[in-house]
Amino acid sequence: MRKQEQHDSPRGIAVVDVGYTNSKVILYDSSLRVVSERKRTSPHHQGSHYREIDTGPIIAFAAGALRELDRILPIDRIVTSAHGACVVCLGADGTPAVPVMDYMSEPPPAIEAAYHAAMPGYEESYSPPLPMALLHGMQLFWQQKVLTDAFARTTVILPLMQYVGFALGGRAVTEVSSMSCQSHLVDMRTGGPSSLARTLGWDRLYAPIAKAWEVIGTLSPDLRGEAFRGRGEILAGVHDSNANLLRYLAGGREHFTLLSTGTWIIGFDTDADITKLNPARDIVANKNVFGRTVASCRFFGGKEFELVSQGAAAVPSLELAREMIAADVMALPSFSDSGGPMPGTGLKGRITGPFRESPEARVTIAALYCALMVAESLDAIASAHEVIVDGPFSQNEVFLAVLAALRPGQQVLASEERDGTAAGAACLALMPDGRLPHIEISMRQPGRAELPGLAGYQERWRQRAGSDNSRPA
Repeated sequence: MRKQEQHDSPRGIAVVDVGYTNSKVILYDSSLRVVSERKRTSPHHQGSHYREIDTGPIIAFAAGALRELDRILPIDRIVTSAHGACVVCLGADGTPAVPVMDYMSEPPPAIEAAYHAAMPGYEESYSPPLPMALLHGMQLFWQQKVLTDAFARTTVILPLMQYVGFALGGRAVTEVSSMSCQSHLVDMRTGGPSSLARTLGWDRLYAPIAKAWEVIGTLSPDLRGEAFRGRGEILAGVHDSNANLLRYLAGGREHFTLLSTGTWIIGFDTDADITKLNPARDIVANKNVFGRTVASCRFFGGKEFELVSQGAAAVPSLELAREMIAADVMALPSFSDSGGPMPGTGLKGRITGPFRESPEARVTIAALYCALMVAESLDAIASAHEVIVDGPFSQNEVFLAVLAALRPGQQVLASEERDGTAAGAACLALMPDGRLPHIEISMRQPGRAELPGLAGYQERWRQRAGSDNSRPA
């Protein structure tokens, strides 16, 4: 790791990682070794107009965890990270002017139609229309329509990750990777506010821009208590999947596709030309923490795995996968609203062929299905270099084996690092001047399993999937 001046070398680094399903506070030392962590479920509830994220309990949890972890190792830097598609509207008193929207909210048809008529084009936003409230723009548009008076009291707009930093004691800022993910708030060509934001006046409310590694304040006295030992400096923070990408850039990787897996499987490709790709296949652009535009593919992989497996607590079997391939047992897309790389298949998911029900069969067909869908996503971004699988799917041996067999011209690697998102966010605490530190990353290459008939099975699966989109030439 690059040596740093003593003043900049943190004793403890705390990452406050707000995921859709779980929120964590993870304590690292200055060598990015995990020291301890705290975890809780991220709370959501159905509100009057849409599903809401309960930010109050998340902030209270984070503050309590920071105090506990500081007793183990003084926390000098705090980095916030959170999932995309969540934006917060602050009132003059520093609290949300309107309830924070959960991206799983289903907009009324009239709101959806009006938004689609107003949203920026793909050539500007590099993001197609998405289901539910998966776009920052949709969330603000919907809130402004149904909570007009409350929304009018908004004085500052900022993404969730920066809101967490603000609530912990930092100043209100935005950050490029956070504002650009699943957005429609940014003109991806220039980095400035989108035409939609300018038309509706949202751009005048954007919090000032800050670098992800910039210190924006310190943990507030009422949250730190009298016994807090660290400096408690709060950094601007980062979009969670972009944090994961940062970690591999810090590991010295240059040409690769990163599959950041969890509730979503987000693919970042370092070399894809976004202007030549098909947005219908759920292709978007993100900006990394340095402001570079990066092509991304998306698939609701963790959610679809859960739907196909029906939550079965079993281990997938490679032998059972071979039997399913031989018998033409298929899970056809898609089991969620999002067709991902197979447009037009939303909510058409089904299992065909002589499927024999069991917990093991459920998790096996789910792994096989997700590997097929991810292979389509990789095709959609013209992935050509090594593929790194990070997160929960890196531990699914059937998923890895099938994916490796489907990508014979590429090396598939499984990260052995845990909490890749949080570790990437922690890197920000080691780059006060914006220069990447060097970190070692442990990865393994799964063996290429023999899966007779897989190529033909894949072609039949594609034919039966019923996608509206033909594969690119």
